[in-house]
Amino acid sequence: MSLANRIGYLSSIGLFVVGVAYVLVVVFGISQAGLDDPIVDPTLAVMEALTLLSAPLVVAVMASIYETASRDRKVFGVMALVFAGVMAGLTSAVHFIALTSGRQTDFVVLEWPSTLYAVELLAWDYFLGLSLLCAALVFVGSGIRAFARWSLVAAGVLSLIGIIGPIVGDMAFQRIGILGYGVGLPIAALVLSRFFRRNEDS
Repeated sequence: MSLANRIGYLSSIGLFVVGVAYVLVVVFGISQAGLDDPIVDPTLAVMEALTLLSAPLVVAVMASIYETASRDRKVFGVMALVFAGVMAGLTSAVHFIALTSGRQTDFVVLEWPSTLYAVELLAWDYFLGLSLLCAALVFVGSGIRAFARWSLVAAGVLSLIGIIGPIVGDMAFQRIGILGYGVGLPIAALVLSRFFRRNEDS
């Protein structure tokens, strides 16, 4: 297996595993706190650590997509990679602050409305959404390429819709974004792992 396909395969599998773990931790947190109260430590700390872990995996996946893209589609691959890099930088900064100085000063980071929470939503709803849509444009054809394309489109569109929430002040819209990066992204990652595996065999 070539290096690009190997990195793509491992990082997409890793992103899927982290995504599933995140969903399970969220479900556990909700079962403990209920729907009306926020999830608290130590469950919240685990969620934030998983988010920090997922950010470089997204970048690695997008780098692999760029590297394996056809020549006339590499422009979309590099756009996807750049947007993913911005997303990773923003969300990593937010969660590093939350896990360190935020807890030491009792400063609540992820509570709406707050500046850092707005940065977090900019990262996952806007920049990740753009990255996913650009990555989708790399994949042309049928079969696994079509599955990859449409899974990326679905996750990207749902993520972008989520940005409406903080803009209009109605966070119900933001829950649509959660479906995009919380559910759609792991599914797309699983499809991409199959693509990288088959891409090497073809």
